Amino acid sequence: MKIQFRIHGLNANANLRVWLEKQLERLHTLIPVSTADVVLERGPNSAPAYRAQVHLAVPGPDIHADARDHTLEAAWLKVAKKLRQQIERRKLQQQLRHKGHRQHPLGGSRWSGAAVAVRT
Repeated sequence: MKIQFRIHGLNANANLRVWLEKQLERLHTLIPVSTADVVLERGPNSAPAYRAQVHLAVPGPDIHADARDHTLEAAWLKVAKKLRQQIERRKLQQQLRHKGHRQHPLGGSRWSGAAVAVRT
């Protein structure tokens, strides 16, 4: 996985990058990620001050998430949670589609053969 970091308004050290890379590797175990674009910002005139944004290039539609909070760690945890939820939702939809468990949106199955009573 290729990771690109764009960090604005923060003093990012190697430890921060290593920690973020480990977090992204956990997501890579759930879905194959070819590239990850990470933006971390600290806006001195905005509240909350920290913003984290991630764009993952994956098979199918790309996955992205954005979050703000008062600490960088809290903003990052929100983004990671949103990404994990999107990945799990996509995997569940794929499983349902492949196993044939998809149901008609109006209730029972589409071809259930239920007769409809007609009043005359």
